[in-house]
Amino acid sequence: MQQFPFDFNDLPTPTYLVGGWVRDRLLKRQGKYLDLDFVLPENAVETAQEIARKYKAGFVVLDAERKIARVVFKNGTADFAQQMGSSLEEDLGRRDFCMNAIAMECHQLIGDRSIGDRLAGEDFIDPFDGIGDLKAKRIRMVAPENLAEDPLRILRGYRQSAQLGFAIEDLTRQVLIKLAPRLKSVAAERVRTELGYLLSINNGSQWMMEAISDRILEDWLPSQHLNLPRFAEIERVISSLLAQFPNLELFFSKHLSGDRYAIVIVKLAALSNSATALESLGLSRAEQRWLVGILRYLPQFINLLDQATPKEQYKFFQSTLEFFPAIATLTLASGYELERISPWLERWLNPNDAIAYPITLITGDDLRKDLGIPPSPQIGEFLESVKIAQVEGKISSRAEAIAFVESILMQDL
Repeated sequence: MQQFPFDFNDLPTPTYLVGGWVRDRLLKRQGKYLDLDFVLPENAVETAQEIARKYKAGFVVLDAERKIARVVFKNGTADFAQQMGSSLEEDLGRRDFCMNAIAMECHQLIGDRSIGDRLAGEDFIDPFDGIGDLKAKRIRMVAPENLAEDPLRILRGYRQSAQLGFAIEDLTRQVLIKLAPRLKSVAAERVRTELGYLLSINNGSQWMMEAISDRILEDWLPSQHLNLPRFAEIERVISSLLAQFPNLELFFSKHLSGDRYAIVIVKLAALSNSATALESLGLSRAEQRWLVGILRYLPQFINLLDQATPKEQYKFFQSTLEFFPAIATLTLASGYELERISPWLERWLNPNDAIAYPITLITGDDLRKDLGIPPSPQIGEFLESVKIAQVEGKISSRAEAIAFVESILMQDL
């Protein structure tokens, strides 16, 4: 089958496809990147190694004790896990949610047979009625102890609700809330990744609010440090900004660290009153720099909105150019009108804008060669004075810039 990176005839019988891929195909969802999970009664790691060797793919053992290995293809990954327990049903009984505990023998997908449009049938092994949950658009736990075993599953329930547009079943939600304190024992990297997934989803902020309301994240994001009114507006604000300024999509989709993008940091900045409140997540240096800068310069921008001189605008852009749209986004989410912010965004989006991106009229070498100024910090001060005179419209050419510096030198004599 062309959709798979290898021939299922190369797999022993039985080999079962389980989890997210089966669920998503039943829901007629298909991402660009394949994420396949296989369960084998025996020889899982050896099978993965043989597939990797035959198809010249990457291979890594993820968990030697539990016998889990990954094969990395160009368009996706395939994880091979040894069956836990004496039967496949027992293995499925250790999973998080019933909709993720559906399996099918993968050889049934060879040839003309496929999942197609069916939501039921004898091809599926579904001991917990996960198909029924898919039809009802419901997230229901397999067992409380499964969630307690890996507390990250608590947060994952909210993320998958956002991802699929499903509701969390009442009893399951009660268990998630009860087990929430266990989430503090999870490694920061795993929590950070899961939050990144959640905030990358279009309606992820809504389910983030639900998780915060249920105090799921209290140990990671203490409520006293959060700006919930601003965060509640962030999804709507980003949508309206993209409608008016489509080119901002390049900014929000900018890759910052790992598998996280600028939009995640913008939403985290909107959520938090201070960068220190998010330190427990262990963000990368780039992400932390953005957070600190966004929250530091946000009050300054609000003060500059109506009466900023060209010099003040220039200086502000020089300090915030990398992440300025994030500041504009948080300003809108704080209740300020788009009409007051649009001129600033238009400057930022225009690479030829004379204030946001003034061209370089002279360099330090020009000052040394033409005016004989020796290397010193004073050269940097002269160049900055030239930029300010330029954005104020006092000079516009190299000759005028040289003459401007000469006039400063004369004043100092």
